[in-house]
Amino acid sequence: MTIQGINLNYDAGPLRIERMAARPYPDLTRVWARVQLSPFEAPPNVRLVCLDAAGKEVAEMLLVEWRDPYISLTMHLRHPVPGASYVLRAEVARDGQLLDSQDTPFQLVFEESVGD
Repeated sequence: MTIQGINLNYDAGPLRIERMAARPYPDLTRVWARVQLSPFEAPPNVRLVCLDAAGKEVAEMLLVEWRDPYISLTMHLRHPVPGASYVLRAEVARDGQLLDSQDTPFQLVFEESVGD
């Protein structure tokens, strides 16, 4: 996208996941998922999956041709177990080719955070 000659999105190298985080909500049935991608021009598909301690998929979201390098959304967990270990997995693909994948482990425990 270009505004008055300024390119707002550009491919500055391979599309990668730069940062990601998973924060449980106080009710421990939902997780706030945040992912930051490197700058890009052609929009990728992004798949977010939450896995329980046994590796079973308990939540999934597919973002088709996502156009923003910042992703912030809520995932609802199937059969959540408070205190249990989980993994948030992000996969970024374009034209059927996996470009990057990253896992972030988290505990299903609510923690107050300031300035996050």
